Amino acid sequence: MLDIQGFLIKAQAVVCPQCNEVFATPDLAKMTKLTCDSQVETDLHRVLPDPFIRSTFVAVCPACLYAWWFAAFAPHYIVADLVPETPTIEFPKKFALAVLSGRNNGAHALDRAMLALNGCWCAREGFVLAGTQDSPEAVAENTRWLNLAKQELEEALSDQEWEGNRNRYQYILGEVLRQLGEFEAALKYFESVDRRSMLPRQLVVHQIKMAQAQHSHPDFLPPHLVEMIFLPKTQVVETLPEQPEPEQTSQSIAQTSIPQTQSSAPAEFINASTPHLIPA
Repeated sequence: MLDIQGFLIKAQAVVCPQCNEVFATPDLAKMTKLTCDSQVETDLHRVLPDPFIRSTFVAVCPACLYAWWFAAFAPHYIVADLVPETPTIEFPKKFALAVLSGRNNGAHALDRAMLALNGCWCAREGFVLAGTQDSPEAVAENTRWLNLAKQELEEALSDQEWEGNRNRYQYILGEVLRQLGEFEAALKYFESVDRRSMLPRQLVVHQIKMAQAQHSHPDFLPPHLVEMIFLPKTQVVETLPEQPEPEQTSQSIAQTSIPQTQSSAPAEFINASTPHLIPA
């Protein structure tokens, strides 16, 4: 069992859902509790102390290279030391493989977007750990991941056949666009966010001002906003006004689910206050 600042990681034998290969892969057995003092960035990214931790969210089959959320791989009773190991891959590239697997297998764009975001965050955590987060390489890598997340989020939001916390994802896309320096596009998404996002008004207004001022760097949430978003109490917090609801048909109301695999992502690291998905 490996202990990284309270995050416990063990080897686990699992079965590939594509080719039935049994192999060993790291499993995040325990994570530290998120508190109001945890570092969380304005894209709702909970900062982890080592990119290896986030890389355990995805498993990669050594036989067919199928990659997806760890929870999609059924555990196997055999001792992990007795089966082949998952291939050695740079931590962020596991998420790139998972995005590719998702495209090849018809996974919903929202799941692929969450994988792309986690790849971005994993790469960012690696550069921070190495102390090179301001290097040209880090900036270029961050831009590549943000562009991938933008592409997948735009596709997901263009699909009108699912209903969830769309406002939350509009905020996320706005933040991705802001970090890419696409400020006018970011403002469009920020200004469409209303109370259904379950985000504090203070946060959204602040990000609108950041986009208007053409600031693209990531920021940390202050502790009280971390608490309001991820550790909500029973009292009602100030939120944005609700925009008019679009008309719904009985067919659109019935089409409310997103692919089941979406829930395979670790809930705390995608979006703790969203019913289905979003990382940290």
